[in-house]
This record gives sequence, structure tokens and C-alpha cells, in this order.
Amino acid sequence: MKNKIYFDYASTTPIAKEVKEDIGAALEDDLLGNASSLDHEFGVDASQAIELARQDIAELINAETAEIIWTSGATESNNLALYGVCNFKPQGHPLSIASSYAEHKSVIEPLMELKRKGHRVEFIEPNKDGYLDPASIAKILDRGLDLFSCMHVNNEIGSVNDIALIGSMCREKNIIFHVDAAQSIGKLPVDVEQNNIDLMSLSAHKIYGPKGIGALFINQRTVGRLQPLMSGGGQERAMRPGTLATHQIIGMAAAYRLAKANMENDLIHLTKCRDLFLQLTGDIEGLMINGDTHNTFPGIMSISLPDLHAESLLFAMDKVAISKGSACSSESDEPSHVLKSMGLGREEIEGTVRVSFGRNTRFKDIEVLTQSLKKAVDHLRLLKGGI
Repeated sequence: MKNKIYFDYASTTPIAKEVKEDIGAALEDDLLGNASSLDHEFGVDASQAIELARQDIAELINAETAEIIWTSGATESNNLALYGVCNFKPQGHPLSIASSYAEHKSVIEPLMELKRKGHRVEFIEPNKDGYLDPASIAKILDRGLDLFSCMHVNNEIGSVNDIALIGSMCREKNIIFHVDAAQSIGKLPVDVEQNNIDLMSLSAHKIYGPKGIGALFINQRTVGRLQPLMSGGGQERAMRPGTLATHQIIGMAAAYRLAKANMENDLIHLTKCRDLFLQLTGDIEGLMINGDTHNTFPGIMSISLPDLHAESLLFAMDKVAISKGSACSSESDEPSHVLKSMGLGREEIEGTVRVSFGRNTRFKDIEVLTQSLKKAVDHLRLLKGGI
């Protein structure tokens, strides 16, 4: 695998050099303490380092420091947001919740469980380009909701939901608005105040930070508290108990500081990568781009070759590392629920691969990628024609 060029940044990103340095420093003896042990300087030092890191996360999204709760990643944050709201309400009072079929499974599956427990849950279809139309959202909000949840950037096709508009629509009707920002944080500007966001799930490993660490933004004025998923400690305002991983938290903060400084240049670079990829693949017969090239994040490209199979393409492209789609679904034989919700047929879905670019992607790497893709397509079509 080390001989392959990496094009799976939507799945995870390499840890940035600066982040590794900060993690390494945090692993030194001066931060060996437990941040909850405030009876001595070792614990105090760890606690202070964690609070400085919390401030870095808050500053990136224009939140208050106390509104950031550490978690193990965006999946846990999504679960805590959804279960936390519903379980905090009095027993016997079901809530009305809505989301979309294009969401990550860490949103869809908790919502299905909440539905089994008696809450009213509805899902809306995205449009053919994979994002939510304001008219569809307005229609479902008018039915009287307690909570609306959607992602900012889709992890399979890169489509971007207008969270500023959705947030204003929810705030006007006093509906709690949860955003899964795992794919967008540090890549696109997000302001929780301007966008009227009540809950937002954050990740580190999608933006050159370590795996196993994330956070949940909880708006103090509109939400305040959530019912915890676990019991056994008072950490994180008793909403997420457990000893905090100091080194991972410091690594996440370093990644967010780096993202804040590089966001504009990163976006320009990713746009150039996407444009070059589109230019070099324009002559591949039958190639489809899922979604559009306007209302989308340029770092994620979903392409379909309906006459071929994704597994065969991955096997034939020996110089590059790409994926069939979401890393959480890559081991499943089930067709992508995101592509299915957009109206793609079985052959189109089965012929889909995802290419995602990153800060380290070079233009010459994209040339290798497109050459490898063309070679694989020609080879597979020749084999298919000879059968």
C-alpha cells in the first residue's frame, strides 16, 4: 500500500507534521497527569492544556469554550446529540424528528432506534445532486418538529447543504438544529452563531488530526444540557464521563489551528485538483459525475462507470488508493444508501468509486490517477467485450 498514491482523504487524513509534534510533546512526562486530579501540579497542568485546546476548537467555530464537549469522534457526537436530546425530555413525551436519507449511518441508525422507542421520525430525500432542497425542508418543518438533523458536507459525493438557510428556518420555528460537520470542519467556514446551530458534531481525523477524538458543540442558550450516553464520572459537565485523552485532545486542537490558518489556500488547491481531474477524465466514455460541480466540496469526487464494477476498478488501479464510497460501508454488499436516495440505479451504484483529494495531493499525482483509471477502464472493457 505504501507504494500507492493516496486518494482517500474523505475516509481519513494523514496526521500533519505540526500535529505530530504537539502530540509528541504532550506525551512527555510534564503532561502525565489526569486532568481530573487537581490536587497536584501534574493534574493541573493536564487540565490547563485541555482547556487551552478547548478554546482552539471553540475559536474555529465562533463558540464559547464551555460549549465544547470532548468525545471519541463524530460518530459518538452524533449519537450523544440525538439520544441526548430525546432522552433528556420527560418519559412518555415522544419527540418529532426529521433528517435525510443521505446522512451518515451514525445519524440514520440512532434515529431508527429512537423511532422504535416511540419517537416520530421522518426522512426526506435529497435532490438528484445529493443536497437538501429548501422547499423540501420547509415542508417538513411546517409539520411541527422538535429536532432537525443534517450533515454539512456529504461524505460520499461532497454535496453541500445550506446550513445557514436551514439554521435560520429552524430557529424561526424554535426547532433544535443538529449539524454533522465531520467532513466540513476546518475545510469550509462554519460559524455556529451566524448559522443558528444548536448542536454540531466535530471530528479530528478528517482534518489532519488523530483518530479517536472529536467533540460536540452544545449551544448553552438553546440546548444547555443533554442526557449522557454513559454513567460513571463527572467529566465534561457530566455529559461525557471518562478520563480525557490529553495527547489526542492536544492533537485535535493543533489540527484545528492549522486548518484555520490554511483553510483558504486548501480550498483553492482542492478546487484546482478537482478541475484538473475533470479535465483529464473528460474523454472517458460513459463516465458520470455524481452530484454537480457547483454546490459541492471540491475535495470529494464520486464517479460512476455503469458498465463496470467498482470492485474490478479498485483491483485494476494498482498505483492509487481510492475507495468504493463511505469507509463505514465499504465492507458491506449493500448498495450505497446515499446514491440510492439520489435516484441512481443499481448498475450506476455498483460502478461508483470515490476519489478524494487533500492538502498533500500533487497535480502530478492526479495525472497518475487519471492514467491509471483510463488504463483500468480500457482493460476491463476489453475483457468484458471478449467474454
